[in-house]
Amino acid sequence: MIGHQLRAFATLLVVMLSTNVMADDCQPTDGLTFLCGPVNGEDLVWIGQDQMIASGMANEEGTGRIYFIDTQSHSYTEIYPGEAPANEFDEAAYPGCPGAPDPATFSSHGLALLPLGQDKYRLYATGHIGREAVEILELDNSGLRPSLTWIGCVEMPDGASINSVVALSDGGFLTTRISGMTESGDIFAGEISGFLYEWHPGGVIERVFGTEMSGPNGIVVSEDEATVYVASWGRKEIAKFARQPSSTASLSLIETATLAFRPDNLRWTAEGSILAAGHRMSQQTDCGAPLCFDAWEVAEIDPESLEANTLVTRAPSEGFAGATVAIRNDAGIWLGTFHGNRLVFVPAISN
Repeated sequence: MIGHQLRAFATLLVVMLSTNVMADDCQPTDGLTFLCGPVNGEDLVWIGQDQMIASGMANEEGTGRIYFIDTQSHSYTEIYPGEAPANEFDEAAYPGCPGAPDPATFSSHGLALLPLGQDKYRLYATGHIGREAVEILELDNSGLRPSLTWIGCVEMPDGASINSVVALSDGGFLTTRISGMTESGDIFAGEISGFLYEWHPGGVIERVFGTEMSGPNGIVVSEDEATVYVASWGRKEIAKFARQPSSTASLSLIETATLAFRPDNLRWTAEGSILAAGHRMSQQTDCGAPLCFDAWEVAEIDPESLEANTLVTRAPSEGFAGATVAIRNDAGIWLGTFHGNRLVFVPAISN
């Protein structure tokens, strides 16, 4: 991350969760079941009813990763980069990419999935550390275990710090620039700090005007790609935009809704609602940082009215202090975090 705002934001997030967050105790507590092992699993995407992919942000202890999660057996496997990363650079499709990521500085943050058919997918992962880019990989889930092959990247403009990403049907994407050198607003005070970027195959990365927000974070699009929903972490809002798929110049704001917490990632449910996970924060001094987590929360949002219904909220616990993403299948809700050594499962939560 580059710039005073970005360094301060990244440092604060790490400090807030630095005490005992890598706890060894993996026993269920307070209605939560843990899958321990995946490090900094900030984002999650489904690839099947009982299978998902988790990101892994790099930390002070080593390289970031991408994990395959079997939710039925509560097990995980690192599928990139591993000891011998699979790379097949498609230079024609991604001519501006300088080449495969360095495994020593690889990091995955936000995730998005584009189905290609026959158990194959394109996986988009925002990354930092080695370079600020959306890394693009091919996921093959047709065998006994999934495989992941890096094929290209789209680098971000200088000074950008991106967060979440959503795939578009033509192979392009939208990504949230949470902050950057050209925006000096204080995220914690709710000031404007970032906006969206859009990219399409054969094109260049473009700023999407009309999307200037305070800490734009999670993002999802409607099935017809005509409506975009973005989490404003800085203002505790969900913003709803109208999009013309033929134009990448701007989006039109339809409305916003204020939540009781700072929303991080957004995910669609099978029923067509949106799950938002995030943090309640306050001014305290007992965690060693200017702002501390009071609780994490998951809310279900109606995409038409933006009305939010809280599903679960918990105080921070040892090993899991801040939920960043929530996704749901028939069995319950899975949660990820940006700093910890576990994913969390909350069983049998219904509408």
